[in-house]
Amino acid sequence: MMALIMITSVAAGTAVADTGMEEAEPADEVFVDDDGGAVLVYDEDDGIDDEASGEFGVDISESVAYALVSDEIEDDVSAAFSMVLDNDGLESSGSLAADRPADVEDFSMDVTGEQTESTNDFDANLELALAAADSPPEATADESGSTSGSVVMGADDLATQGEFDVSHNAPPDSPEIGLDMEITETGDDYTLEMAQQNEIVEFETDDWDTEDAAQATLEDEFEVVAQDLGSDVTVTIHDYDFEDDVNAMGDGHLDIEYTIELENAKDGLEQLVAEDLATDPTLDVTQSEADEIAADILDAELETFELAFAEDDTTVDGHWDVAFSGFESSAYAVMDLAEASDEMDDDAADEFDDYEEMYEAQAAADLTETTEWDVTFDAAGGSQEFVVDVTSEADNWDAYTDELADRDIDSPEFVIDAHAETVGDEIDLEMGLEVGQEAIIETAITTMADDLQNDPTVDDDALELVSAFDEADLELMQFDLDMDDGTVTFETGASFDDLGAFEAHLEDGYHGLTVEHIYGDDDAGYVYVTDMADDDDDEDDIREHSIVADDTEIHMPGDWDEDHPRLDMEEVDNYLETDVGDDESDDDDSIPGFGAVAALVALLSIAMWARFDR
Repeated sequence: MMALIMITSVAAGTAVADTGMEEAEPADEVFVDDDGGAVLVYDEDDGIDDEASGEFGVDISESVAYALVSDEIEDDVSAAFSMVLDNDGLESSGSLAADRPADVEDFSMDVTGEQTESTNDFDANLELALAAADSPPEATADESGSTSGSVVMGADDLATQGEFDVSHNAPPDSPEIGLDMEITETGDDYTLEMAQQNEIVEFETDDWDTEDAAQATLEDEFEVVAQDLGSDVTVTIHDYDFEDDVNAMGDGHLDIEYTIELENAKDGLEQLVAEDLATDPTLDVTQSEADEIAADILDAELETFELAFAEDDTTVDGHWDVAFSGFESSAYAVMDLAEASDEMDDDAADEFDDYEEMYEAQAAADLTETTEWDVTFDAAGGSQEFVVDVTSEADNWDAYTDELADRDIDSPEFVIDAHAETVGDEIDLEMGLEVGQEAIIETAITTMADDLQNDPTVDDDALELVSAFDEADLELMQFDLDMDDGTVTFETGASFDDLGAFEAHLEDGYHGLTVEHIYGDDDAGYVYVTDMADDDDDEDDIREHSIVADDTEIHMPGDWDEDHPRLDMEEVDNYLETDVGDDESDDDDSIPGFGAVAALVALLSIAMWARFDR
């Protein structure tokens, strides 16, 4: 899609400068016909690459856009890609064979994923081995690292745990640093159990060089927190050791274990949150409403919070284990808070209504989603190896989609399958993707239009163009790319319900003339317009049009018999597998256009980005 945008923008040349409906430059030649219409001819720009060839155009009466462009490439690449998009979904497939980069010793990738009414699974594996450089640095450090873990999320709880380790080359005799922290919640009280080893810079050593100094420092630090929360704090040191002058800069090393107890902290935290909500100028909430929302937000319970890491001369390793429960009240409170925002418009409010129903469906189905990963990295002698494994699955997914259906919410379906590997001196890739979603195009374009309407930097002309695109009602888009034997070929087309929605924009682009058809090939661009001349007009009258310049060559009726090219509607029909062009004749009123090709495809590209970036 983006290739077509660039190609058509360049090929259109002096006709329309870019994907916007800017005014076209004067034509090089004008051929006026007996009916008062005309063909505006734009000669090929000498600056355009002569190696590229093809055709493109838009037909308004048949409501189609089409382009076919070929060019030469230097890279030794063999590839094929195709995509079909309609209102039932998207289907694409592709393959690629390219030279293996010299530093890639081995590469493999497998990605599979499926989301249907009954299942939601994803599995990805990547392995990559890179060779050492021909002239590696004199001293290449051996390093390695790994991490593994999981995230489990339900409607009412969240848990994550995992571990990591990294080997490295720190300065010799570096002091050990690290921490081992655990936080527990009991009613309104919080308890922090901490063991830490840390390097203390020289100017702070007085705060830690005795146990009494450490006690006072900790009390001062946490008293500030306690005052903000209106709670009481108790600091208890269980083990203490401090070493002076561990390096030439006079720094110290602290090894300490202690407990911090905050009593009645939750009430104070609720008050702080409530005060912030009630005084926020962007929120429309009373103090009592703010109190209730704050209490609900903090209603989630901390089940587990453990975090630890340790670092020495050669390694860093650690682990974590965090779990919360009782999210239901918190989730609804966040939704209520969002709806109370002054910045919430009707469309955003509707979206939050959908989110609330989706959350209710998740809770009713007891949907639980689990993601796990395992990543390793090794570097030795300049060579490097990476291994990545990621999996995800959903329990009770079928019950969840049933609950969505009961609430008239569609669940998008997709299947992805991708495989890549090194084969000899090449890297081969094959991929397939299917996305099934009712009204996917309409939803994408509506989303794009809503986003632009809420963007203060977008002007009225752009909004009108997007509105016309929405009214045109894109029904089908197809794109194909083929690269082989030094040649790349792009073919793309789209069909709409009614491209007449762009009539006003095309008239603006062509100085008030009604555009019927635009066609471009290697030789020139041809714009077919109506209402160019009245019955008694002569050449001087034609030159009054803004689309005509002093050096434009005028051909009046009876002075010419050239046949100007148009889109081959049978070719477009065969490509899109539609029924356009059945009534085509020499005086057909079909209507393509230069800037329209680029503008229509650009808008479609933006629409799809808006949809799949969410």
